[in-house]
Amino acid sequence: MSKLLIGIIVAMGLSGMMYYQFSVVPMKNKLEEQIKVIAAQDLRDQEQKATIDSIQNNLKQTTQALSGLQVKNQQYETEMAEYLDIFRRHNLAKLASAKPGLIELRANNKTKEVFDAIEADSKRISSLND
Repeated sequence: MSKLLIGIIVAMGLSGMMYYQFSVVPMKNKLEEQIKVIAAQDLRDQEQKATIDSIQNNLKQTTQALSGLQVKNQQYETEMAEYLDIFRRHNLAKLASAKPGLIELRANNKTKEVFDAIEADSKRISSLND
């Protein structure tokens, strides 16, 4: 009877050990893998949120810069219309022949203003892109 009892105890111990090895350990490993996958997904989600925030900030900056450029463009178009009106009303060739220093000085000054404005806008745009 004691041999039978010892046999039953050994059989139960072996079956418990086999259950642990074939059921509990694989479940534990799967849980650890799932934890790693969830952590990786959380990290990916955080990176995606940061990227989305960055894109939205860039979009806001670009929109603001575009609005500023549109306002400046309207100002330049208004100035251009004024200058074209002056050119239509005056015979510049005749005036330049009569007073070359007057026309040359004004033309050079206005050309410099335009180039300086273009340079300032280019610098402002490049600083926004950086």
